[in-house]
Formats: sequence, structure tokens, C-alpha cells
Amino acid sequence: MPNFTLYYWPVPFRGEFVRALLAHAGATVDEPDSDAVSAMMDMDPREQPVPHMAPPLLVDNASGKAIAEMPAICLWLAEQFNLTPSEPHQKARALKVINDANDVLDEMTLNGGKTMWTTESWTHFLPRLRRWMKIWEAAVVQDLLSANQNELGYIATGTLWGTMTERLPQLRALLSAEAPNVATLVEQARSQGALSAQAEESRKRFGNVWCGGEIEKSLREVVQG
Repeated sequence: MPNFTLYYWPVPFRGEFVRALLAHAGATVDEPDSDAVSAMMDMDPREQPVPHMAPPLLVDNASGKAIAEMPAICLWLAEQFNLTPSEPHQKARALKVINDANDVLDEMTLNGGKTMWTTESWTHFLPRLRRWMKIWEAAVVQDLLSANQNELGYIATGTLWGTMTERLPQLRALLSAEAPNVATLVEQARSQGALSAQAEESRKRFGNVWCGGEIEKSLREVVQG
């Protein structure tokens, strides 16, 4: 039996952070199909493994314990597999990275596709995306993001910017210009070891898809110009 069961859609997006941490830890995982994910969402909250609105949901198959929400799952795994610093302030900084990543995902998809991208809205958003990149760059330059490859902040950074710029290659030049040290870290993180293998598996499973749906279609249209 796999160590964990991950309920998430067949796309990278938020699920990719969970997959990356599990791969890094050498843990095995089963991913039920979309029908099972939908059924889990529709279940009475009192009957769910943990009450939640939407995936990702991760279940530890040995203990039966479960948690939802991407940042909470990542913290849970990082604590289990010793991927967070022991010092409280450093641990909080690592948690900030995963929460910032979650914010970037929300903003890139206009809060889950509540509206679609237009040329005007994308042009208005670009300065904010550049600022997010600069925030990450400042964290790397100031050594606020651990260079330790076994820590949550490093893995989350590689997963966020690596997956995004791979699926949306038009953004690679922007990341390199605004955050060259982040671009280097991303390349390092995803070119070796378990994270490299996990990234390759993701390419095989999901192809060029990033977040999926109509919101990805509109995002690609504006990114491609």
C-alpha cells in the first residue's frame, strides 16, 4: 500500500508542491482519478477524512490522518520529514515561502478563475508579477531562503517558479531578468535528484498543462501576446 493518498486534479498547480515533497522524502503516493476527487468534494463534511472545500487533500494511509489546503499539507510533510529548520523564526520564514507561493498561484489564476484574463488585465498585473519575482530574489540574495536543498523553502521555490516557467516558457526571460538568482536556484533544484525525477514524471503525466481549464486558456493567450 502506498504511504499516502493524494486527492487532486490531474494537473501540476497546487498538487505539484505536495508531489515534490513526497518525492524528495522518498514516499509513495496513490492519486485517485478525477471522479474520486469530485466525490470527495461532494461528501458530507462530517464524513470526509478532514472537513474541506476543495483539493488538495492528503491522507496518511498508515495512520488515517488527513489534512487539506496546500500550505498546511506542505507544513505537515515538512515536519514529518525534517524539511523545516528547528529555529522558530527560520521555520516561520519557510512557512512564509509556501504561503507566498500559494498567493502567487491565486493571483496567476485570478482567484481560481472567477474571471478570465484579458490583455488589459494582464498588462495591469505584470508589475505585480515582477514584484513577486523581486521579493523572491531579495530573499535569496539576503540569504533568507535557505540554500539547503533539504528544506521546504528551497523545494517550494523550485516547484513554483520551475513549473510555472516550464509550462509558460514566455515567462522564463522575465524571471531571469527580475530574479536571476532565483532562476539559477530553480535550475539547480530541478536538474538533479528526486526533484528532477519528479519533474520529469510530471511532464509525462500532464504534458504542457499547468492549472487547466478556461483560466489556463485565457492565461496562455495573454502571455503569448
